[in-house]
Amino acid sequence: MPELADTGRRIKELRVSAGMTQHDLAGSEMSSSYISLVERGKRIPSGRALKILAARLGVGVDEISSSPQPAESPGLARRLDLVGRLVAARRQWEGGDAEGALSEFRALASMEPAGRQDDVFTEAQLAIAEILGSLGRADEGADVLLRMLDALAPAPYAEARLRALIALADLLESAGRVQDGLRYALTGHLECTDRRPAQGPAGGPATGPGTGFHLLLVLDVLTRCAYWSGCPDWAPEPELSRPPADGILPGPRATIDLHRALALRDRGEWERAAELLGECARRVTPAAGFPLWEKVNGQYALLLLHRGDAAAARSIVERGLVVASVAQEPEFPLWLTTADAVCAEASGDRDRLAALGEELAALPETGRSHEKAAALQEIAAACERVGDRERAAGHYRQAADLFRRAQAYRHAERARERLVRLAESPARQPQDQL
Repeated sequence: MPELADTGRRIKELRVSAGMTQHDLAGSEMSSSYISLVERGKRIPSGRALKILAARLGVGVDEISSSPQPAESPGLARRLDLVGRLVAARRQWEGGDAEGALSEFRALASMEPAGRQDDVFTEAQLAIAEILGSLGRADEGADVLLRMLDALAPAPYAEARLRALIALADLLESAGRVQDGLRYALTGHLECTDRRPAQGPAGGPATGPGTGFHLLLVLDVLTRCAYWSGCPDWAPEPELSRPPADGILPGPRATIDLHRALALRDRGEWERAAELLGECARRVTPAAGFPLWEKVNGQYALLLLHRGDAAAARSIVERGLVVASVAQEPEFPLWLTTADAVCAEASGDRDRLAALGEELAALPETGRSHEKAAALQEIAAACERVGDRERAAGHYRQAADLFRRAQAYRHAERARERLVRLAESPARQPQDQL
C-alpha cells in the first residue's frame, strides 16, 4: 500500500504535467481546498474520489495509487499530451470560444484509433455533444451521442456507455424533449443498477460505475425527465447519504430534491414540499452554479407564497436578485422573476405583475421550454387571482403550447384544464389559489 504522501505527490505531478490548476482538477465534483489537502497528504481520497481524479487526469487509478511510472514513459507522455489538449480545449470553450473548442475536440475525436486513447476519445465526444447543446444544436449533439452508444454495446460496468446515456438524457431534457430524455435516463438507470454487484471483492462494498458517483448522476437526470414527463414516481428516491464536508456533487443532489419537492407540491403535500425544498435551499449556495441556486430559491419562494408567508418569500427574492445583479449573471433569473411577480400580486401591485409576466412571456426560445411553461403557469394563476382574466388566459394558453412542444403532455393537459375552467367560470367569481 503506497504512503498517503506518495499518492498526493503523484496526483500533483500528473496535474502539473497536464497543465491543470487545482480548480481544473476539482471540477464541479470537488473543491480546490480538497485537492490541496490530498496533494499535501492531509486527506485520504476515497475510492470514488480516486476514480474521479484519475478520469480527469486521463490515467488509471493504479497510476495514482501505485508507484509512479518513469517520466520518460512514451505511453504516459502521449497520454499527458492528449489530456493537456483536452484541458486546453475546455478552457477555450469556457473562455467563450465555443467554435474553436469544438474544432479541437473534433480533431481529438477523429484521430486514428492507434494514435488516440479511449478515454480521451470518450471525453472529446462528450464535450462535442455538450457544446453543440449549448449552441442550440441539440439534434447534432444527440447524433454524436447516439453514434457513441451504437459503438458501445451494453456490457457490465461499461462506464463510457453509461456516461453517454446520462449525457444524452440530459441534453434532450435541456432541449425540451423530456420524454425522449426519459427513455435514455431509464436505460441508464437500469444499466447502472441491474449490473451492480451486491458486494465487491471479499464481501466489500460494491464498486464500478454503477455505484455512488454515476448512480447519483443517473438519478438526477431520471428525476428531472420523470417529473416533466408527468411520471415522477418512475424515479426512485436516492438511497445515498448526504454529501461530505468537501462538497462533492452538491448539484445533482439538490436537483433531485428540487423535483421531488415539486412532485409533492403537485400532489397537494405543501408542508412536506416546503420542508424538503427549504432544506435544499439551505444547502445550496451560488457557488454550486447560479442557475441551480436561483431555481431552488425561486421555487422555494413560490412555495412560501402559497403558504401565505409573503415576507419570507420577498426576502429570498430580493436577495436573489441582488446576487444576480452583483454577479452579472448572463442567464435570465427565470424563477426569481416568477416569484417576484407573484410577490407583486400578494402586495396588490397589479402593474408590476403584468409587466413581469409580459417580460417572461417574451423570452426567446432557447431550450427548456417546459420550465418557461411552468413559470408562465404561475404567472397566469396570479393574474387570475387578481381578476386579470385576459392575461391569465393568454399565459395559460402559451404554457399549454410550450408544455406540448416539450413533450410534457400531462402538464400541458393541466394547463388546458385551467384555461377551460377560467373560460367557464363567472367573471367575478373568486378563484381558488392554485
